[in-house]
Amino acid sequence: MSNLDEIELLKTIIAIDSSNPGPYEIELARFFADLAKQHGFKSEIIESEPNRANLIINIDAGGTRNLGLSGHLDTKPVGEAAAEWNTPPWELVINGDIGYGLGTSDMKGGLAAMFVAAVEWSKTAKTGNLSLIFTADEEAGSVHGAKYLSNNYPLKADAILVGEPSGVKKPWESIFTISRGISCFEVVINGKQGHSGLSKTLSTSATVAAAAAILALNKFQPSFPKQVVETTIPTVNSAVVIGGGVTYGVHPGEARFKCDIRLVPGMDFETLQKEVNELLQKALPSDVRFSVNFEPGIGWMPAVEIANEHPLSQAVQKATEIVLGEKVPFGTYPGGTDATHFINGSKIPTLASIGPGWLSVAHGPNEKVGISQVRQAKDIYLKTADLFFESSNE
Repeated sequence: MSNLDEIELLKTIIAIDSSNPGPYEIELARFFADLAKQHGFKSEIIESEPNRANLIINIDAGGTRNLGLSGHLDTKPVGEAAAEWNTPPWELVINGDIGYGLGTSDMKGGLAAMFVAAVEWSKTAKTGNLSLIFTADEEAGSVHGAKYLSNNYPLKADAILVGEPSGVKKPWESIFTISRGISCFEVVINGKQGHSGLSKTLSTSATVAAAAAILALNKFQPSFPKQVVETTIPTVNSAVVIGGGVTYGVHPGEARFKCDIRLVPGMDFETLQKEVNELLQKALPSDVRFSVNFEPGIGWMPAVEIANEHPLSQAVQKATEIVLGEKVPFGTYPGGTDATHFINGSKIPTLASIGPGWLSVAHGPNEKVGISQVRQAKDIYLKTADLFFESSNE
């Protein structure tokens, strides 16, 4: 790849399976490390455990300003949707301006654009240190990725840009300066198992009680700061997983279901925990018991934000206007990104998302990205770096 092209690079990395769970990130991390070496860049693979690989690539043009471009190496697995794919998942199939393949939007298109932008920047850069921070495990909570790096590795960046797909309904929908957080928990309901012929004499069926709890949580509106109403509100997803009961003839004595709540800035864990427990106390009959168990690691990942006035936010907005010919507004990302860990753990201002593709096609069959979007992303990252480093000299 002497004449590096972002689409040819995307084609190559789509063919490297980095599913999580699955083979994980190590092969893709090694590929990028070898490619970095070919271009004379310093790189380091950081593993939290075998095959859970993060990659840091540094390109130093002098000066004291540091900018990180970050993307995750892992993808969701093909899973049960394998038969629904119209093209081979690990092959970039191009039809017009659309490229199909697993991870094209989320987020190998962003990785390819970032690497090529870094190569082009290195050829003309007069000042600045540019880092590519390619992480593991973003698709499963970032325990082996951004969270691990933030707790164990001294990231050198004054600011970080995350290249998650910034389209929802249309490409380049917003420059997402706010990353919503997430709270994941399981509700366990216990009654008394017994003969179904005697169900009227037993405590309320655990599964029937669970149904009442699920419906109550579906209508739940947690407390949140009113100043964010115009941007977005928390999203409650009741019973994303559900189970319980034994078989015919058995009155269910236990049921359980899982929920997640997408958080906005300013929400408080203790308040949410209290509100969920109070809601269930009211919704459930008194003859069953319940517990709310917040998941380790992802029981509470708070929302984070970078100021619209921050030099990186301003550089990105100017860059998108130059490349796209229109001003892209700031907004709130529907999901969470590694910005959560870079901001909370490393204390580095981080922009949650600006990248090629659509979030709406991620995690499902026939994932796709706009070929022109990948090329635009490369130009946006290159121009952002120039503008960010120029602003340090003003």
